[in-house]
Amino acid sequence: MTPNRVGVTAIEITARGVVQGVGFRPFVHRLASRCGLAGWVENTPGSVVLHVEGDAAALSRFRALFGSEIPPAARVTRLSVRKAAPTGVPGFTIRASRRDGIALSTIPPDIATCPGCLRELADPADRRHRYPFTNCTNCGPRFTIVTSLPYDRERTSMAAFPMCAACRKEYGDPLDRRFHAEPNACPACGPRLSVRGGDGAPVETDDPIGTVTRAIRGGSIVAVRGLGGFQLAVDATNDDAVRALRVRKRREEKPFAVMFRDVGSVRAAARINAADEAILRSPRAPVLLAPARARSPLASSVSTGLPTAGVFLPYTPLHRMLLDRADRPLVMTSGNATDEPIAIGNDEAMSRLRGIADLFLLHDREVVQRSDDSVVRRVGRGIYPIRRARGFVPAPVTLPRSFPDVVGLGGELKNTFCFVKGDAAYLSQHIGDLELAPVRDFYEEAYRFFRRFLDARPRAACHDLHPAYFTTAFADRAGADRLFALQHHKAHIFSALAETGFAGKAVGVAFDGTGYGEDGAIWGGEFFAVDGMDVRRAGHLAYFPLPGGDAAVREPWRTALSLLRETLGAAEAEPAARELFPGIPRDSVRRVLEALEKKINVAPTSSAGRLFDAVSAICGLCARSSYEGQAPMRLEGAAARAAAGTYPFTLAEEGGQLTVDWRDMVRGTVADARGRLPAGTISRRFHDTLAAVIVAAASRLAESAGARHVVLSGGVFQNVTLLSRVLSGLRKRKLTPLIHRQVPANDGGISLGQAYYAAAQVAGG
Repeated sequence: MTPNRVGVTAIEITARGVVQGVGFRPFVHRLASRCGLAGWVENTPGSVVLHVEGDAAALSRFRALFGSEIPPAARVTRLSVRKAAPTGVPGFTIRASRRDGIALSTIPPDIATCPGCLRELADPADRRHRYPFTNCTNCGPRFTIVTSLPYDRERTSMAAFPMCAACRKEYGDPLDRRFHAEPNACPACGPRLSVRGGDGAPVETDDPIGTVTRAIRGGSIVAVRGLGGFQLAVDATNDDAVRALRVRKRREEKPFAVMFRDVGSVRAAARINAADEAILRSPRAPVLLAPARARSPLASSVSTGLPTAGVFLPYTPLHRMLLDRADRPLVMTSGNATDEPIAIGNDEAMSRLRGIADLFLLHDREVVQRSDDSVVRRVGRGIYPIRRARGFVPAPVTLPRSFPDVVGLGGELKNTFCFVKGDAAYLSQHIGDLELAPVRDFYEEAYRFFRRFLDARPRAACHDLHPAYFTTAFADRAGADRLFALQHHKAHIFSALAETGFAGKAVGVAFDGTGYGEDGAIWGGEFFAVDGMDVRRAGHLAYFPLPGGDAAVREPWRTALSLLRETLGAAEAEPAARELFPGIPRDSVRRVLEALEKKINVAPTSSAGRLFDAVSAICGLCARSSYEGQAPMRLEGAAARAAAGTYPFTLAEEGGQLTVDWRDMVRGTVADARGRLPAGTISRRFHDTLAAVIVAAASRLAESAGARHVVLSGGVFQNVTLLSRVLSGLRKRKLTPLIHRQVPANDGGISLGQAYYAAAQVAGG
């Protein structure tokens, strides 16, 4: 239609965020046509720009519906609207994308299967009935299949599958929800499944999914090629099968995530509310950590010793079909031996997972980018990220202003890296712990990919202060003009400042397990004075001796023994240890006490994480850890719901620093443990006390600085029991807490803080 020139007005809208590859342009085309408007829409580097014109009432209706009907996978972070001159253009068109300056922002994250595709999957009359690779512009693989830019089919692993006539027609129709859906496919032209035995030999079958689900129901472990790599699937209700997976995968006690067919099935195993359900059903479809039910259909070995369950829903058609046919929840864990990168290639998987998997469910669409499942908790009504990968990456975090190109290289554990380009911060997918060579290789592989796709020319790189970290050594090869070193806990604070955009005065609280301090000690219970981009240490937990370094992390009783010695004295520490740690040999206790006395392999620490370890051991919950964070997780899990009182503590000024004296608190936990109080009561008292410590210290520092905001970061704040009490306490003091919502509070988020700091340094503050 040609608009009437009388009374015609026009506007131009620019939308930034996750707006490309998610059906945004066809959505605009349909909406404009419905409203009787003319104009055009096009992709530009990092944004979608649309021009619409017509009468004022139609434009008003368009704007109202535009905000409420955007595609489910789209996420608009910035929207600008300005008046424009009417052009008299006839009808509404989708213009070809502008290719100048194409960036990674044109690639959306992988998206869970949409309701429309699920209906087709279940419809016997549909040509995609039971086709495990069904997708459209509203769902399907994105990041994990891209090989180069611009993001077109020929530059993805779908290039090996020429579209049939029917698929090509859908692909070229602006009114079809498969318009420019790059992974578009059907049974006639798309990827196919196959099955191989544990020895790699082909298994002849006309029903691959039926073959593997029968095996799963019989107790077998099946390696399934998913979106971002392989997963290991096993019947989550079969304790023997889950235990076998633990042995083969070398994952002694760390919890497994479980996939359920639908929300109703989740409710049988976990306590969830409407906000949880919205998270589970979202296009990101993360693993949600939720309270487990006492009477659950899951095997006890799924979440050994923990009252939480990692639950998620099928996010691909293949997963949906597996869950339908298996008719039971399935453990779906990463396809690797513990601590190794996830396997992505068929041959790679059959080599690396031989001896773990009894059967392999393969397909012939290559996985280009490794990506684990994302993990979140719920705080309030929103998500609180624990691991950021599938569904989130490579969507950027929008920064408060534009900066030069820089990169943050991340930490040693739970590693990610982060490139800043303009006002966007691009974090990598979860890389993992950089102690093993294969994980370091994955880091370098992913780093090269992001740098190439972003066309990044970093003027600076920022690494951790620790001299022995892999990323510290890698900094010389990062391709940056300048290098900065940033203390670990300051990076935590800068990470929260970056994602919240806060730029005023605040108190920063960074509590975690380990970070190399500016004084050479091991920090981990830190308070900071924040003034814009100036972050200075203002307080900390009082130092205590940490015996044995990493050995203390693996054996929390060592840290507990150190605290016993500090609070009860050397003479009383040994008999107390014999009483509290009956499973620890006396000779081991004496050797650690001797090392503490002689200061052999002993470092001072202010670590809040190690304090959690110690109390967990004192309570009898975890004297030895088989995975990182086990002792604190058990302590949180044990915390009684009813109020149990608090232990005393002291805030003191030492050398211009606010210092938290924890000795009375430890004496209280020891007295309660020796008095045979339940672990749940001790845990609750400890949590309430530490929350009171944080609130009291933050309040004092805020008052002296004239600040009204408190920034909370660090892995300890993954503990929602503690976090919720801190948030409540701060609000009662009329202080505004700032917490993470886009990146993890743990070390998976510090690369953002490093990049933000470096960007500010290069930009001049």
